[in-house]
Amino acid sequence: MSNILITFLILWLLYKESLSFRFKVFSTDSVSVTLGSDVMLPCILSPEMSGENMEIRWFKIQYQPYVHLYENRKDDYTAQKPEFTNRTELLKENITRGVFPLLIRNVTAQDSGEYHCYVESSNHHGRAKVQLNVNAVGSLPVISLITDHTMSCESHDWHPKPYLTWTDNERNKIIPSMVKVFKDENSFYHIISFIHLSNASDIICTVSIALNHSKDSRQIIERRLPVTARNTYSHFLVICASIILIFFVCICLLLKCLGDLQNKHEDVLAAQAKLSNGKPHTEASYNSPV
Repeated sequence: MSNILITFLILWLLYKESLSFRFKVFSTDSVSVTLGSDVMLPCILSPEMSGENMEIRWFKIQYQPYVHLYENRKDDYTAQKPEFTNRTELLKENITRGVFPLLIRNVTAQDSGEYHCYVESSNHHGRAKVQLNVNAVGSLPVISLITDHTMSCESHDWHPKPYLTWTDNERNKIIPSMVKVFKDENSFYHIISFIHLSNASDIICTVSIALNHSKDSRQIIERRLPVTARNTYSHFLVICASIILIFFVCICLLLKCLGDLQNKHEDVLAAQAKLSNGKPHTEASYNSPV
């Protein structure tokens, strides 16, 4: 009986000792970062314990080549993915407490995706994952008049996939006739959309990386008259030009008539003056009889 009890106690102690080496790996669900900046991906052991003598491997889809590897108490870049060369660092200030985030410098659009922090000791291992979202604000949307009845809006260099909305001056949504999104070789998105023209005085095109039109959105306003107003305005200009031309012709004719009357009046006055100054007369002589 005593032998059974001793065996049980030994097994229990061994079990408790094995539990003391067990751990869980934790991170956060997601991290967002602006294109071109630096980012830290967290990785923490629980319960708190040192990770100095453990293997710490950061990878994306494939276990190898990896994003970063810490093994045998030093960093190993032998099989690191080429795109992360000279851009990663495992921060070890708190590694004895089980905290060792990964620093990625100068983040690119291709860096976005799911990362895994894999930790392995001599008798246990664990893994956590974190989603990295890289946000790139694209170019100012450009609105172009394609035809008299069609307008386009396009923008490029966005990440992640952007959204495009059309609104009028009263912020009412305009349904586009087509929206196309393309992804280039650098993982940036290009978006273009077309609408049929409405009678709104303002047309607004907004592109953003959030459905609620976040502060990262860019917009441009093109002011134009409605089609009916443009026709009315054109007719008004033609009528005004015609009236001005007729008025100018009438003024010219009136001035010509006044000039003719002035000339005739001057001729009459000249004739009267001539008659009064040089009027013809007859002389008679009388001879008395002798």
